[in-house]
Amino acid sequence: MRILLVGGSGYVGTLMLPWLAAEHEIRVLDLVPPHGGHDHVIGSATDPEALATALDGMDAVVHAAMGLRSQTAWPEPDTASSFEVNVASIYTTLEAAHTAGVSRVVLIGSMSVFANEPVRLSSRDVDETTEPDATNLYGVTKRLAEQVGRIAAQAHGLTVTVLRLAWPTPEDVWPLWALPVLDEPMDIRRADGTQIPALAASDLAAAVSAAVGRDAGGFDVFHIFGADDSGRGWSAAKARDELGWVARRR
Repeated sequence: MRILLVGGSGYVGTLMLPWLAAEHEIRVLDLVPPHGGHDHVIGSATDPEALATALDGMDAVVHAAMGLRSQTAWPEPDTASSFEVNVASIYTTLEAAHTAGVSRVVLIGSMSVFANEPVRLSSRDVDETTEPDATNLYGVTKRLAEQVGRIAAQAHGLTVTVLRLAWPTPEDVWPLWALPVLDEPMDIRRADGTQIPALAASDLAAAVSAAVGRDAGGFDVFHIFGADDSGRGWSAAKARDELGWVARRR
């Protein structure tokens, strides 16, 4: 399949890019060139002209762009960038996909749509039917991103699939969670001390491949974690049953 990866030079995009490129024909839309010499269109997902160029000839689009960190409240997200990337650029991408006749869209979402307090998210009992309740900046913009996706699916007949990720990480540090803002990879533990494995890059890419092939149409959401029981109340059963995806790196 010919896939446009929006934000393919960012953290999550870089994680999945080599794995996706092994199975699909990938083009990256990003202001920064990706590693590996992949087909690249320089531009922003808020620019309809850049999107039109990048979408030409594509079968699907995966939106994995991420906002910038605040310069005054590091490492918190920057407010303007969060809304621009997590909301405005998704709206623009979906409109451009509709115009270009690209009907399959995957949005890289986050389990951060759920609040992490007063009870830690890893200890909460949540599934795809649970109403998102995050009120922090990142969680709110990811919640809005999902609503934008739902509206576009209804308005334009697109197949929009949201993958809510938990702790995506490079293959070589799994089961730990690495982020550019962390000095060292993080060992994620439940309240009782048992380890929660992060989501390996290979499993992330496999979930995206499964999502772009979804034939049911319309809007839907799937939870994607490093293990089916990551967080006691969490389950990847829907992704297993409807996408045929399970985490292999265990």
